[in-house]
Amino acid sequence: MEFKILKHIKNPLLGREEYDLHIISDSNPSFLDVKKHLGKDEDLTIVRSVKGNFGSRDFYSCVFVYNSKEAKENTEKTTRKERKKMADEAKKQAGAVKQEEKK
Repeated sequence: MEFKILKHIKNPLLGREEYDLHIISDSNPSFLDVKKHLGKDEDLTIVRSVKGNFGSRDFYSCVFVYNSKEAKENTEKTTRKERKKMADEAKKQAGAVKQEEKK
């Protein structure tokens, strides 16, 4: 798998760096592969897309790397799946607190 950075832009307004990558691979690279290749903090890295044409070994990817967790939270949307997961965790914690109060 070969990676080549086509474009690297620093965006201080949003507190992030934006990368456009060209990837040559026999199979479609996963988002995790792209994150590991950049070598940046995986918690602050968002892979927007990995696109390729059928039958081609060329893939193009758009990646955002944020400077801080606050910048990421202010810019990125939380999906329904993430909101549901956070709500379920909050319910579990509330249930655990109630059980401790009963004792």
